[in-house]
Amino acid sequence: MARRAGGPLTAAMERDASAGRDGSAGRGVSVGRVDLVDDADARDDLVDGRGPVGRDDDADAEPMSFLRRLAVAMVVLAVALGVGVGAGVVWEKVRPSGRTASSGPTPSATPGAAASPSPAGTAATAPAAPAAGQIAVPADWVAYTDPQQKATFSHPPVWKQRRDNTGIFYGEPGAAAADYGPQMIGVARIAGADATAALAKVQAGEFDGVSGLTKDRSGPATDSSGQPTQELAGSYDREGQRVSYLMRTIPANGAVYVLIARVSTSAAASLNTLMGALRSSFSPAA
Repeated sequence: MARRAGGPLTAAMERDASAGRDGSAGRGVSVGRVDLVDDADARDDLVDGRGPVGRDDDADAEPMSFLRRLAVAMVVLAVALGVGVGAGVVWEKVRPSGRTASSGPTPSATPGAAASPSPAGTAATAPAAPAAGQIAVPADWVAYTDPQQKATFSHPPVWKQRRDNTGIFYGEPGAAAADYGPQMIGVARIAGADATAALAKVQAGEFDGVSGLTKDRSGPATDSSGQPTQELAGSYDREGQRVSYLMRTIPANGAVYVLIARVSTSAAASLNTLMGALRSSFSPAA
C-alpha cells in the first residue's frame, strides 16, 4: 500500500520495509561470507601449489631426511673405527721390541748362532772352560816329545836344546854360538819318588853348586792350571847377572815330573808366565 506523502508509516509498512531490508541484507552478507571463504581456500591451494598432496610430501620428506642423517652418522663411525684399527696396526709395527718391554726368549750369546739340539736321551756336553789363571801356549812354540824323559812339551822355535843327567832343556841363544841366555825351560822325570823328594833331587843336580844361591820359597802351591803342586823357587848369579828360577811338580804314570823355568831377575815378573806356558803344553808320554 502506498504511503501518503508526508503521512506516518503504518506498522505493516514498517514490517514490510524491515523484512525487505533484512532479507536482502542477510542474503547479501551470507553470500558474501561464503564467497570469501571459498575464495580464501582456493587462494591457499593456488599459493601452496600442493593442497593436501603438498602436505603429504612434507610428511614423507621428514623420515627421508632422518635416514640420510643416520646414514651419514654410520659412515663417520665406520671411518673412525677404520682409523683406530689402522693406528693400532701401525703401533704394533713401530712400538719398541718386546724384549725391552716384557720378558721373552733370551737371544743367543753369539749373534746368528742357532742352538744345536742334542740327541734324544742324551745331555749336551759343553767344552770344559779353561782354569782360572791358565796361560795359553804361544802360537809359534814348537811341540817336542822326548823319549828319555817320556814327556811332550813345547818350546820357542829358535831356542837350543841341552841335555844332562837331570833332564832335557831348551834355552835362548847367547852371544856366542855355544852360549845360552838367561831364559830356559826344562823337564825332568824322577821315577819312584814323591814330589818333595823329586824337587830335592833336581835341585841338587842343577842348582846346589851355583854361585850366590838363595831359596826364596818352597812347599805346596797351586799351578796356573789350577792343580795342586809342590814348588821350589830361588835365585843365583850366572855369568855376571842375577837369574831367578822356579820348579813345580806333576805326578803321573808312577813318576814325578819336575817342570823348570828360568829368567833374568830383572824380568822376574815373566817367570810365572814362562812356567805357565810350559805347564799348558806339557803332557806325559808313554
